[in-house]
Amino acid sequence: MARVFTTAWASHDARPGRDSSFDDASRRAAAYAAGDLAEDLRTHTSGGAGTQQWLSWKDRQIQVTVTVLRVSLPDGAPAPSEDSSFARVIYKLKESPAKGPATESEEQVALKLRRSADGSWRVVGLPNV
Repeated sequence: MARVFTTAWASHDARPGRDSSFDDASRRAAAYAAGDLAEDLRTHTSGGAGTQQWLSWKDRQIQVTVTVLRVSLPDGAPAPSEDSSFARVIYKLKESPAKGPATESEEQVALKLRRSADGSWRVVGLPNV
């Protein structure tokens, strides 16, 4: 779950006819979340920084793709239990413009996960975001 959530949450496509805003990624990620986080992601609207990033990507027709490199327990996090866990997802973020070279960076995000009644895992928090 941590892998698919992070891929949905951090991927953007500012090419014509693709995503309509920075917030589309949050709405995609909401499908893998639960509780208040899922609601926040579905109704999220970017502030100034997200809007500025989107305008820059749109101008250059950037496609942002994510490759998850590894998932681990964050330093200092409690051991996973039967129904909750934390995960650190380290991923490669690649920004590919319509023209010019792509750029890559290594990023990470911490996630709080909880097992739902149907036994599936859902992301319920983004510590430190």
